[in-house]
Amino acid sequence: MEDLKSYAELQNYFNNDAFVLKTQQQISKDFAKFNLFFTDSFETNPFSKEEIETQIANQLVDIMKQGETRLLQLLYTIDVAEKDFLHLTTQPNFVQELAHKVLYREAYKVYLRMKFSSYTD
Repeated sequence: MEDLKSYAELQNYFNNDAFVLKTQQQISKDFAKFNLFFTDSFETNPFSKEEIETQIANQLVDIMKQGETRLLQLLYTIDVAEKDFLHLTTQPNFVQELAHKVLYREAYKVYLRMKFSSYTD
């Protein structure tokens, strides 16, 4: 896997079904820690980037109903920077933007794991 020179380059990896599936599994794993579950097919069938973001957005809405503290705990687990979260709170499409940020953070974890370990196809 080539070096990732910018966060935007991560987009290219979404053309690889194996990478997408590993990303979905990472998302599912982190959300499950908060009793937020995706469909069984989410962990076995690669979705489009847009479908993944929609699924994440739905889960974010559910956790926001539990309170800000729960949301912040989830974001801490996923490793979304607090400054990024605070910036997004002023956006009119907050949930969609946050879902996008979560997806890319989870994908970046998968990228790093693939690059620096034996986590391969």
